[in-house]
Amino acid sequence: MFKKILLYLGTEVNVELIRHSLEFAEKTGAKLTVLNVFENPRNSVLDYFSSQGRDLKQVILDGHNAQLDKELDKDLRERTEFTIRWGKDFIECIRAVNENKYDLVICPPSEAHEASGSTAMHLMRKCPCPVWVHHGHLWRGAVRILAAIGHFDGTESGDQLNKNILEHAAELNRVLGGKLHVLHCWSGYLENVTGSPFFSEKEVDSYLEYEEHASTEDFNRIVDSVSFETDPKRVVIHGSPSTIIPEYAEKQMIDIVVMGSVARTGVAGLLIGNTAEVVACSLTESLLAIKPAGFVTPVK
Repeated sequence: MFKKILLYLGTEVNVELIRHSLEFAEKTGAKLTVLNVFENPRNSVLDYFSSQGRDLKQVILDGHNAQLDKELDKDLRERTEFTIRWGKDFIECIRAVNENKYDLVICPPSEAHEASGSTAMHLMRKCPCPVWVHHGHLWRGAVRILAAIGHFDGTESGDQLNKNILEHAAELNRVLGGKLHVLHCWSGYLENVTGSPFFSEKEVDSYLEYEEHASTEDFNRIVDSVSFETDPKRVVIHGSPSTIIPEYAEKQMIDIVVMGSVARTGVAGLLIGNTAEVVACSLTESLLAIKPAGFVTPVK
């Protein structure tokens, strides 16, 4: 499933994340490339240092390479490819994906105060391949993976996204050797208006029973369509996924959540859905965000 993995680290050298990513890449038989992106200095700044007899970009590169030599052992450096780009962080990361056909991007999480506008969130919104926001604690024991599949809208594309979520979760579980949970949160289409005087209590109960039954049937149909090495734990819960998913992940001590990121209507390829964005900002666990089929990045 994963053949070429890109680890985006901004301007940092994160030895622990490099080790984790390399371990995962080697388990999957993938090649790992570590990407650092530095902001392009203004021409006036370059000209100033040039007048002083110094190439500013080369000075930055030399300092970065010296840090790599200091913090990484020789074996780790030889087993990993390192590359540098100049420009806007998430834009250059996505351009690297487009140019080199990476099938997974791993990146560190954002700080809480910058979550909605962070590089990680930009990548979740705009990167054409799956994005793994890694909190760095996957190897503390048995790895617990949660596949959170979305609502069932009766479309082929919706079913395919849910199936892709399950297939990626199954592959992670196979590689990392953990325990897989599959979760679906259901709610009724008319739930917000069933409290009106137009519906009796009996009608409300009957309707919600119908919704729960239909959601459970669709849930089992999708889960049964995917092959797993070991049967996952199946959970269907009534409620909002933006609330249920983080709560379930914390209670069950989940290490990584796999879920879909779906473009908002009318802005295809630009923004992830409200639920995915809220969940991403709420999680303290790692997150693997899967794009729907046909997603096109707006970054060229």
